[in-house]
Amino acid sequence: MKAEDLEHATAIPFQQSYTLHRNVSAIQILSIDGEQRSRLGLITQLPEGVQVEVGGPGFDDRTVKIRCGGTSYYVFLEDLDPQRKRAAWASAG
Repeated sequence: MKAEDLEHATAIPFQQSYTLHRNVSAIQILSIDGEQRSRLGLITQLPEGVQVEVGGPGFDDRTVKIRCGGTSYYVFLEDLDPQRKRAAWASAG
């Protein structure tokens, strides 16, 4: 899959919400052709304390699609792992 012309994976609703406990690098997803295809945009930092919603697979097995403030991004799963562990721990308590 070319980074300049990513095909959207099957739509998965944005469900899991996480509050970031540190700054996380994210790659903006820009739509082309009315949401049928997308391309990679700018790399940005999502700040600590922002809430994100996980909504689907990334462009490879190490990334995931998220939404933050109405914009979609790809982030690395390893950057969300600490948040997922904290969320699981909090819900178990």
